[in-house]
Amino acid sequence: MIVALAGHVDHGKTSIVRALTGVDTDRLQEEKRRGLTIDLGFAYADFGDQRIGFVDVPGHHRFIHNMVAGVTGHQHALLVIAADDGVMPQSREHLQIMQLLGLRTGVVAINKADRVNEARLAEVNQDIRALVAGSFLDGAETIAVSCATGQGIPALRQHLQRATNVVPTGDAERPFRLPIDRAFTVRGSGVVVTGTVVDGKVRVDDRLLLATSGKRVRVRGVRAQDRPASVAQAGDRAAVNLSGVDVGELARGDWLLHATVREPFTRFAMRLRVRHDRTANVRHNAPVHVYHATSHNHGRVLLIDSGAIAPGAHALVDVLLDEPAHVKVGDRVVLREQDLQDTLGGGQVLDLAPASRRRSPARQVRLAAIRPDDARDTLRALVPIGPVNAISFARQWNLHDAQVEALAASLDLPLRDGQLLAAAQLAEARESARRALAAHHQAQPASPGLTAEALQAASPRLRAWMSYALQSLVDDAAVRLENGRYALAAHRAAVPSDVLRTFAEVRPLLDTIQPPSVGDMAKRLNRPFIKLEAALRPLPAFGLAQRVSDNRYFLPERLRELADIATTLANAGPFTVRAFRDASGVGRNVVIEVLEHFDGKGFTRRSGDTREVVGDKEQAV
Repeated sequence: MIVALAGHVDHGKTSIVRALTGVDTDRLQEEKRRGLTIDLGFAYADFGDQRIGFVDVPGHHRFIHNMVAGVTGHQHALLVIAADDGVMPQSREHLQIMQLLGLRTGVVAINKADRVNEARLAEVNQDIRALVAGSFLDGAETIAVSCATGQGIPALRQHLQRATNVVPTGDAERPFRLPIDRAFTVRGSGVVVTGTVVDGKVRVDDRLLLATSGKRVRVRGVRAQDRPASVAQAGDRAAVNLSGVDVGELARGDWLLHATVREPFTRFAMRLRVRHDRTANVRHNAPVHVYHATSHNHGRVLLIDSGAIAPGAHALVDVLLDEPAHVKVGDRVVLREQDLQDTLGGGQVLDLAPASRRRSPARQVRLAAIRPDDARDTLRALVPIGPVNAISFARQWNLHDAQVEALAASLDLPLRDGQLLAAAQLAEARESARRALAAHHQAQPASPGLTAEALQAASPRLRAWMSYALQSLVDDAAVRLENGRYALAAHRAAVPSDVLRTFAEVRPLLDTIQPPSVGDMAKRLNRPFIKLEAALRPLPAFGLAQRVSDNRYFLPERLRELADIATTLANAGPFTVRAFRDASGVGRNVVIEVLEHFDGKGFTRRSGDTREVVGDKEQAV
């Protein structure tokens, strides 16, 4: 368990840690000279069979950024309030920050109890009850202590030992994430980073990467709770010995990550809760300091709900950052005023998906569906709104691909082309496509079918699912796709008589692997070029001929012969235009037209002066 201390400057947080552990967490010379905690301090001790770590944070308002860097949601709070001073400004601010960061358990220590009488202790107790009312410390144990006399220290130790059984931890099964709060070198070992593990596990020889640079590193050693360990996992204070990086490339605010989940964002949506004792409303485009784990950024608050946000209220906002941040859905963020004099508010990250229209009704519906602490419920709510990209969902929620697949399976969500779909909406879109095609075939029997755009326009409510529904119908052989048009499998378009006459006239000229151009055919048939060109255009729609360039048509069977030649050449490796020309006996200009047609259809792929076959030959016709 990790205990996060909080409280006003000079209320004795460092002294309490020393009394509990014997460790002086003020490690900087300036801290010792001034008697003031400036940066984070760490200490560990065994309480019975439990190992407990302490994060000592600065109490002075000028160092709130360091205080925020030391607190995470999976810690036990120890709020320290001096009996002589009582509740002070940073007592309130630290409590509110811990509330915003998602802490759920804690204890209050009334320090310097030896300096006051019983009446003063009772008065401070009453003030503390008023302070914590409605917060996560409402009803928490309050213990009077004195570091000078030892009063209450055994009781505080007993409380912390009991608390190890109730403090929540992070998810050890998710991809590993550790926000770096310190980086240094150890003689004989090399570079070491420390932080509190937010998610996942880390072991020796794991390959991870640094979030800011994307640089890959290897884990040489691990310490958890200040002891050598085979593994450190969510909730642990960890020191990770790294190879593959210099200490100068590391700084507080960077992250050590599992390689699959690195995806920095400069914008995210959150539900912002404004401090109730703030004196002014939060207005649109307000400049703020943004604190996320150990990182500090600058940004602006963009209102999604209309109107300014009053003190004590909460509302949906976008936070636009000056620099990319490595946030995930569910992470906690604290916002402070531009002048750094006070905390504005904070809350959980809701959404990382880009938004073309910040206040659109569709986005409001999407944000309302998200439950930042429950990926399964969120996925169940999102798929009826529209397809969900499985890879993006995994990255934004810090999940392994297999975890998303398991969620999809438990919810019976079809996965098509990387998109998770709602089974009901997919089935409805399939049926809508069938009905639209059947009606079209009946009304226009000569038509070869409808385009995807036309089918989407026919069912605008199901537009988001229509392309996946059509693909599934094609995969099931219930629908046929030819020349960009969909038709029911049993439908055969009635070819108009004028199209049949044109085809009968030109077929003898096209029945070769090197058919003439449209201009040459016009000369041979003694027909005006413009009229012949117009007459030829319907042929592809009925599968009678394929247009491979602006000025040349092929019979499908002749294109298949050329596709077979390309396949034979490709079996021996990438082939050139010249090799295809020699194997087919077709002139160079026609060869280039054919190969470019194959490229466009996805049958072949060009790389420099060579090509390879990457698709099925039916794509070419």
